Amino acid sequence: MSLSYVKRATFLCPALLTGGPEAIHQAAQVLGEQGVPADIAYYGPGSSFRFEDGQVLVDPVTENPCLAAYGKYEPVVCRRFLLRRHHLVVVPEVLAAHAARFTRATVAIWWLSVDNGLRSVLEGGGRALLQNRELKHLHQSAYAAAFLRGNGVLTSHALGDYTDPEFTSYLPASPNPDAGLAYNPAKGADLAAAFFAQHTALRDVPLRGMSKAEVVETLRRTMIYLDFGHFPGRDRLPREAAASGAVVFLRKLGAGAHAEDFAVPDFYRFDEDDVASGELFRRVTAVQADPARFWAEQASFREGIRGERAALADQLLALRGQRRAA
Repeated sequence: MSLSYVKRATFLCPALLTGGPEAIHQAAQVLGEQGVPADIAYYGPGSSFRFEDGQVLVDPVTENPCLAAYGKYEPVVCRRFLLRRHHLVVVPEVLAAHAARFTRATVAIWWLSVDNGLRSVLEGGGRALLQNRELKHLHQSAYAAAFLRGNGVLTSHALGDYTDPEFTSYLPASPNPDAGLAYNPAKGADLAAAFFAQHTALRDVPLRGMSKAEVVETLRRTMIYLDFGHFPGRDRLPREAAASGAVVFLRKLGAGAHAEDFAVPDFYRFDEDDVASGELFRRVTAVQADPARFWAEQASFREGIRGERAALADQLLALRGQRRAA
């Protein structure tokens, strides 16, 4: 898939502070750096899209926290865009059902996540969407690429994101010293609770109620990060934890089961049976007993995370036919 004819781009983006919108801001900035003007059409409460005379007029959202939170990505707010072949409109997967409205332009659905709700929509009659040859498809994860292939999309193009330099600029030289176990209590809470209730000698470090600076500080001192959730895409926290020097364990669900998405040996992937049997406990305590050995095993994972911005730039060049995709 080559979009060498594209001269401008508009990214549709929800006015929310989550991983997907941050990825959208990153891609728009990098594409602009490559000489393709890229702006962002925000949607949410108070916004609307009006189709008039071959163009789309965008009424702004009532409140847009993205402009302050993602200001470092220098977002350009879109108020109108033309429906022309040379104009690329990138639609996040949550708006996939509306993508065909823009097909007088070149339209790409960016599958930033895959979740059960989206699966049910597609299985309930939305397969026509994936059979529409006018639509292009971008995947943020190997998990999403596999999902698309399984639903009949023969060609999709990789388009990822990158971990915030606030994490990747730090270069840990050795394992983090604090033997606690950091985790995100907002994901997989029941499994996390079962694990820590079963092993009360372990000290849990929930990443709850913290500012970003506090998360950075905590991850830079904590030896192990456990993620008990489902991975609808290449989630940020495991990558942020690894870049901060933690040894990362991932639940084997969604993108967490794909080596292409999280390049760690299978030793660091676990499921519910591993929690119930004590296998995860045995692995965690092995890391605590010999952290240098296991930390070294994730060196390539950490290195890959620091190369994500360059990889994103290469993917955008490849999308426009200017470089062969890696």
